[in-house]
Amino acid sequence: MTARFRIIIDSELRRKIAMLEQAAASRPDSLRARELEALKLGLRALAGGREDDFDGKRLGYSPGHHDLRDCAEIKLPVVPEFRYGHDLGPSHRLLYREYEPEDGGLPYREAICFEHRGDDLPFGVAGARLGREIGQPVPELAHLPNHRPTFLRGAAEPTGPPRLPLPPDLRKALAAASNVAPATGAVTAQPSTRPPSFTARRGIPPAESASQCFTRRTGAP
Repeated sequence: MTARFRIIIDSELRRKIAMLEQAAASRPDSLRARELEALKLGLRALAGGREDDFDGKRLGYSPGHHDLRDCAEIKLPVVPEFRYGHDLGPSHRLLYREYEPEDGGLPYREAICFEHRGDDLPFGVAGARLGREIGQPVPELAHLPNHRPTFLRGAAEPTGPPRLPLPPDLRKALAAASNVAPATGAVTAQPSTRPPSFTARRGIPPAESASQCFTRRTGAP
């Protein structure tokens, strides 16, 4: 797979990956192992720009939801689910954002959360990690079109997130990392005297080694 994006991983999601890896190592036939494989598949899809293959959909805002106009989701199957004999489709969601590069390399995609779809959990988790409140629009996103939650996607509805400028804290962390520009390989962050908003880590599971990976600390953008 040729990488089209560099992947950034939220620190809480990174901890979840570590937990899933530990569980899968002891029980390779478990639900956690299936979740890990689906998450790895999703991260590969984000790196390769293959959101259309996973029913990608840009998210939006409504008074009963978090403002996620800068986010999109892909749908990943982990467990089969049926209601009255009808297949409910992929059970899990991976939410992410996208940023312009400033180093001549590939653009970035930030994986925010990976959760079961039940009770709109992925959207609640993403909103909390981004420091957003239900029913409160984010002023910085006012210029973005609003794709309200819907069960049916129109032909013209975008499948990926809007590409936004790098946030200041991410720009600072990436500038402090060494060898950022190449589109492949791992990046190691240098020590700092103060806790950075982002810290670089050595990639995600081996299958995702085609793209750079950073770990983001949870907090408001």
